[in-house]
Amino acid sequence: MRGLFLLFLALALAQPLPQKGGRYAYSDGTLQELLPGGGEYRLRYIRGGEVFREDRLRLAPEGVYLLGVGLLKGYFPFDPPLFLYPQSPYPGQAHSGSARFQGQKVALSWRVEGLEGLRVAAGAYNAWRLRLAYTTEKGGTELKEVYLVPGLGVVAFRVGGSWVELLRFSPF
Repeated sequence: MRGLFLLFLALALAQPLPQKGGRYAYSDGTLQELLPGGGEYRLRYIRGGEVFREDRLRLAPEGVYLLGVGLLKGYFPFDPPLFLYPQSPYPGQAHSGSARFQGQKVALSWRVEGLEGLRVAAGAYNAWRLRLAYTTEKGGTELKEVYLVPGLGVVAFRVGGSWVELLRFSPF
């Protein structure tokens, strides 16, 4: 399930995601569209002009939840939705939770490591660095380091030896 949790989200104190949405271009060739609507967002992942995944997200007072994932073979909800990250992060904050997804138990845990300056192709930012771990009961595991900017989203992430950074963001 590698790539299931490319988290293209933001951590803002007042508004965690760009209120009107926008388009993201990343150094691995992935494009994203964040489409808002009624307290929920659809985050489309695009390669070669084709949508290959769509995450459905919900905003809540405590933070952002992943409701489910749309893949080529259908839409698959998380039961219950997974808590992705907090509304008001602080160093040392951590969370772990689990859900049913595609007939198996999955777990997501994260920890806010701190706030740091980061320069990527799209600019220089103060970003929250999170360490994420995703596991499945069938033995799948993914570890990520994600850099989130309030009101913008993910400006960079590292998974394994790969580094991916934001090239540009265009608000709607």
